[in-house]
Amino acid sequence: MLKLPPDTMRYIVWACAVVLGAILAVVDRRMIGRWVFGCLLVAGIVGGLLVTVVSPFTFGGTSYFMEGVIVAGGSALALIGYGVAALCGFVWLRAGNNRK
Repeated sequence: MLKLPPDTMRYIVWACAVVLGAILAVVDRRMIGRWVFGCLLVAGIVGGLLVTVVSPFTFGGTSYFMEGVIVAGGSALALIGYGVAALCGFVWLRAGNNRK
């Protein structure tokens, strides 16, 4: 079993979320042709933030505050990867059109 420090494991999880967002951008561009997953990621951020406000933190463990933070944070990281991949795709498309 791989034993890594907690900080390293956290960075790996964050990087996986960003890579997943980039993969979703490629799927949107190639297969769907619209920003479906991008809209879902934005909805995940809004929904996660809404859960954190509607269910404030309690020490009894009966709220969904941390779940909202995780959903909003994961969606935001994936949206960063989505945005970078979409921007790179746009630049790639523009560079290809300028050569012709």
